[in-house]
Amino acid sequence: MRAFLVGRRPCRGVPVDYFLLVEEWDALWECYGIRVESGGERTEIPGITASQSGILSLLSKLMRGSVTPVAARDVVEDCLLE
Repeated sequence: MRAFLVGRRPCRGVPVDYFLLVEEWDALWECYGIRVESGGERTEIPGITASQSGILSLLSKLMRGSVTPVAARDVVEDCLLE
């Protein structure tokens, strides 16, 4: 699995890093997930979608809301239910 830093946003003065996770399932297929890191905490949610535009939209929402690793899983689940 590869990870790419997409952006950094502050939350109460502490930087929060947002990563795109890319997992190759075979030569023709990729699956995307996210990683959120801040202050020694880290949450990874792999295998969310096969849509690159969909995962980038989700990452954008997380960054706009300055979502921390503690809340990331709940926020992702809520976004997927929309």
